[in-house]
Amino acid sequence: MRTRAYSVYLVYEFCFSLLRSMASVLSLVYYSEVVGLNALQLVLVGTVLETACFVLEIPTGVVADLYSRRRSVITGVFLYGAGFILEGSLPWFGAVLLAQVVWGCGDTFISGALEAWIASEERERPMDEVFLRGGQTGQAGGILGIVLGTLLGGLDLRLPIVTAGLLFLVFGLVLLRVMPETNFSPVQEKRNNVLADMAGLFKVNLRFVKGAPVLLVLLAVVFCGGLASEGFDRLSTVHFLEDAVMPSFGPLDRVTWFGVMRLLGGGLNIAASQLLIAHMEKRGPAGRTGVVFLTSAGYILSLTLFALGKGFWLMLAAFLLTGLMRSLKEPLLAAWMSSRAEEGMRATVFSTSGQLDAFGQIIGGPIAGLAAQQISVSFGLVCTALLLLPALFLVPAAGRAGKTERTR
Repeated sequence: MRTRAYSVYLVYEFCFSLLRSMASVLSLVYYSEVVGLNALQLVLVGTVLETACFVLEIPTGVVADLYSRRRSVITGVFLYGAGFILEGSLPWFGAVLLAQVVWGCGDTFISGALEAWIASEERERPMDEVFLRGGQTGQAGGILGIVLGTLLGGLDLRLPIVTAGLLFLVFGLVLLRVMPETNFSPVQEKRNNVLADMAGLFKVNLRFVKGAPVLLVLLAVVFCGGLASEGFDRLSTVHFLEDAVMPSFGPLDRVTWFGVMRLLGGGLNIAASQLLIAHMEKRGPAGRTGVVFLTSAGYILSLTLFALGKGFWLMLAAFLLTGLMRSLKEPLLAAWMSSRAEEGMRATVFSTSGQLDAFGQIIGGPIAGLAAQQISVSFGLVCTALLLLPALFLVPAAGRAGKTERTR
């Protein structure tokens, strides 16, 4: 059954990334050219999404620990489908904002629950390898989703979003049949009512986190990552469109170029993840601190280079490197937190992480958006990069705290 759970996890990562990439590969182009959003509105779309995630992360994580992580994941998949169908069907600013709330709610049901589910079902596997392999599989699915989304978007920019939404609903039905849950034990056997149970588990989780210094520092790193991500996600497309001349080669136009960028990024991430898996197999958990530090520093440098670059090829290289640094850092942070969380509260801890990431994006997104609106998109991206600077001090602190705990 454990083998089946691991196989389902990899298939899940592949299919989920495929569908999400299909829906999102041209979404910013859709927002700009079909819905007609400006730079500030683009950031506000992300802010609404992250606000929904911030509000709902802890309740959904507690539900996963109290009732079922499997059910939480499947519920999230269905909400993703509904949100994307709404987003692609109604090209209005208000409808796009509402769609962010719907599929953002779905994201909170999945966030934390998926990691906690596989960590419980595959207790004998090293989580660094599991999360990195899942990320690698997801990248492969994302590449296929980019191809499909770009082809469909060439016909109509709404088509890949709606199609992905419908397929998310089908995917949810398949998961109902094949996703196992054999090692789950509710953290509270006695039930009162939903609100009382959630409040009780949240208090227990809060006490645990306060007494775990390494986990506290890692959560601060996650918050910094949230601060430094929203501006990059929302402004990178605008930076290419406004500040670069995108070369034309045969069928390559502005729309298809963004698909090619995602393809290149996905292929680069798969290759780099394989190298990192081999490195972590040799170093084990002791190698996490150095890799997370280097990828954080690399993110700051490459994003700054991307922001200040004007030539297309230089911007493309910096853009790909920025995405690579983030994709390598996140699975290791997840494995690091998983090793510090108690089994019964793992989903709640991951949801706390997701909430801090969302809170960081809520703060960092408008900062970047206003800087872009008032000065320039390049300046907004530089501000985004600088918001990650505290992580360069926090990551070594987490490593030192971990060594101190092991010594004791």
